[in-house]
Amino acid sequence: QSGESSNEIINKTLTRITGIDLTFVKMTKNARRVLFFYSLFFERPPIVVIRVPERQAGKEYADVTAAVRTLADDYELRVVVDGSLNALPQELLATYREKELTVEPMSREMIESIPEFQSLIERLRKFKLDNAVWQVFGGCPAMYMGVQTEIANCPDNAVVARVKRNLVAVLAKAAAFVHTCSSNTETIVGLFRDKQILQISESELKKGHLIVDFPNKVFRQVSTGYIEPATTAIGLIIRGNIDPPQDIANLVERL
Repeated sequence: QSGESSNEIINKTLTRITGIDLTFVKMTKNARRVLFFYSLFFERPPIVVIRVPERQAGKEYADVTAAVRTLADDYELRVVVDGSLNALPQELLATYREKELTVEPMSREMIESIPEFQSLIERLRKFKLDNAVWQVFGGCPAMYMGVQTEIANCPDNAVVARVKRNLVAVLAKAAAFVHTCSSNTETIVGLFRDKQILQISESELKKGHLIVDFPNKVFRQVSTGYIEPATTAIGLIIRGNIDPPQDIANLVERL
């Protein structure tokens, strides 16, 4: 959680390894015993996954960096940290010992080739909604799963209305993120709107004495050293300068 110390993270990890959840029991010896026998039987150290939730605004980062170092060095564990840039301190990504694996949005071709989505895609195409859904959802399978559930048992005469209602809800949430962002992020939003761009390099932002502050729901860093809207829905809100609810409804009709 936000602000957790390295010792708290380590103790939670060792508790999961030993299966002992008693505050008066020291985990170190028990954990080393379990790890010894694991390595003896499997001839390799175990992998532990630390899931780091998003840091809340105004809160400190959890001290994941020190915890990972201790678990790797002192307990010889292989550690996977699962979290977004809104959750992880920058020091964790600059140890020169880490290997970054980034999950990027899928392409439209990939999304539409997922077997579980075939009936959904066919139905969206039937009602000429596939382009609108792609423009709002982008390459996020979870969003497609949401609309799939929404229209699973829906009669044909209600599909269009339900899908559009779903798109309006997603865009309204995106608009809320844009309109409640920090003043620094608001300045960057202005750059995107003025230049009508899809990305901007971090170096260009620095020239203007700007930097993306985290946690940030509006922008995300990509591996190429660029900043872009966090979701395609946010990108639509920024480029279209969308604000009132009626603007969102009109936008969905134009897609």
